[in-house]
Amino acid sequence: MDGTVAEYIRKTVRKIPRNEIKTMLQKWGFLSEKQLQTINFHQIKDSIAWDVFQLCEEIPGDIKEAAVLDMIYNHAYPNKRIWKVYQLITAGKEMVCFDLTNFKEKIKRKLHSALGNVTINFREYEDNAVWIRIAWGTPNREPNQYRTSYVVYYSHTPYVFISLSVYRSNLPLLCQALVAASDSHDICAMELQGRCLNSLKHTVFKRSNQNIQTSYSEPLQEHSVESESDLRLVQENRKTKAKIQRMNQQLFGDDPLPKLEYAQYKLETMFRSDPKQNVLHQKERFRCLVKFSSPDLLESVKSLAATSIVDTPLSPLLTSIPHKPRNHFRIKEK
Repeated sequence: MDGTVAEYIRKTVRKIPRNEIKTMLQKWGFLSEKQLQTINFHQIKDSIAWDVFQLCEEIPGDIKEAAVLDMIYNHAYPNKRIWKVYQLITAGKEMVCFDLTNFKEKIKRKLHSALGNVTINFREYEDNAVWIRIAWGTPNREPNQYRTSYVVYYSHTPYVFISLSVYRSNLPLLCQALVAASDSHDICAMELQGRCLNSLKHTVFKRSNQNIQTSYSEPLQEHSVESESDLRLVQENRKTKAKIQRMNQQLFGDDPLPKLEYAQYKLETMFRSDPKQNVLHQKERFRCLVKFSSPDLLESVKSLAATSIVDTPLSPLLTSIPHKPRNHFRIKEK
C-alpha cells in the first residue's frame, strides 16, 4: 500500500476512541484476525495507530480501502459534522422503485464528467440509508481526502442530508447529481441544520409526534401574595405549577425532543418612529440576526417553561421548530 494512503488510515485510527478501535477494525475487515492479534490494543492510541500503519504498508490496497474505514467512523460518529437537510422535488411524479446501481452510476458520471479527479464511495445501511463519501479534486489536482463531503440519502423518501464542506462551490454540482440520480425535478434546502443527524432525521420524518399548540384560551394570571397565608400560597403555587405543566405538555408532548443546537432568526421588519421625534423621515427595513444556542435547545426551552423562568405560553417561533420543521427563520412584515 502507498505510504500516503497508509498515513491517512493512521490518522483515521487516531480519531477513534481507544476502546472502540479493535471493533471498528474488525468491522472494516481489511486486516485479518491474525494481523489484529499482533496489535496491543491496551497501549496508547498513537502506538496502536502506528502498528496499524505498519501492517497496512505491507498489504496491497488503495484509497478505496481507506475510504471504507473513514465511512465506518463517520457513520458511528455523525455528530462530528454539521448536516443540512434538503428535499427532492418530484414535480407530481410518484417515486419509482429505487435502483441503487443506477443511482451510483448517475452520480459518478455527473461528478466525474465535471471534475475528473474525484473520489466517490458508497455504503448502504439497513435503514435504507445510502451514505456517500466524496473527496473533491479538480482536473489539475488530486482529490483531497482530508476535506470530504458526506451525503446521506434515504431511498423511498425525498430527504437528503448533506454535511457542510469547505468546498461550498461544489454544492450546486452535488445537488445536480442528486437530482439526476434520484430522477427528481429539483432540490431545495429546508432551512434545517445541526450536528445530531438522528434528530434531524426524526424531525423531517415526523417521528417525534409533538402535539404543537400555538394559541391558548387560558393564559396564566398573575397572583398577588401579599395578603395570603402560607397555606393559600402553597395551594396557589401548586395550581400555577400544574397549569404550567399542562401547557408544557401541550407545547412539547411526552416524547423525546429532537436535539438541535441552535435556532436562528433573521429580522427584516420595518423600523418605524414617531414623526414628532424626528428620528427617521423614511421607513427603513430593520435588519438583525437573533440566535439562540444550547447543547440541546428544545430541552432547554422546555425546562425554562417548566420552571417559570420565562413567561408562558412560549412564542410559536420557538415551539414550532420541530413542527415546521426548521431552525432557520426569516421574519418579515405581515
